[in-house]
Amino acid sequence: MVLDDLAAKQLARIIKEQRLLARIKEHGLSPRRKLLLVGPPGTGKTMTASALAGELGIPLFLVRLDSLITKFMGETAAKLRQVFDAIADLRGVYFFDEFDAIGSQRGAANDVGEIRRVLNSFLQMIEHDQSNSLIIAATNHPEVLDSALFRRFDDVLEYHLPTPAQALDLIRSRLGGFTPKPFKRDGLVEQAEA
Repeated sequence: MVLDDLAAKQLARIIKEQRLLARIKEHGLSPRRKLLLVGPPGTGKTMTASALAGELGIPLFLVRLDSLITKFMGETAAKLRQVFDAIADLRGVYFFDEFDAIGSQRGAANDVGEIRRVLNSFLQMIEHDQSNSLIIAATNHPEVLDSALFRRFDDVLEYHLPTPAQALDLIRSRLGGFTPKPFKRDGLVEQAEA
């Protein structure tokens, strides 16, 4: 995974705070645990959730919004309540991918009343959540998210496409011992930019 310096520092700080969870809480503070990951597809948002779970030794739970959202009024919010009950009961990393499915701006032209109610429920539940779990939401489209969401997350991590040099370094590291000698960069630079 290729991260810029700011995102790498933010993730290192989150891991450190989670490892010192008990000490931080002894002082009446709470560590960062509600994260919003934004950036283009394929930049490492899902991998980040998995890596955080692995680093902290806690399970990763993928919250599939396609199975959460139903056509029946009130049922989606009830399922969301079950997810937040699980978040409180079992410490883990809870990953909401494609979060813009429920987090889009209220009052938008294509606004659906039920999704607006689900978003309102999510906002209330995440605000009142006092668990030790990490709640991670990811989106490729931060511009469509409701502005109230950004205030509910402790940190917003931005992901960017790698530069051609970073892409070449990633290719070289992935090839490992199979890297051809000499490593011809010329053709790969154009392909990495495409």
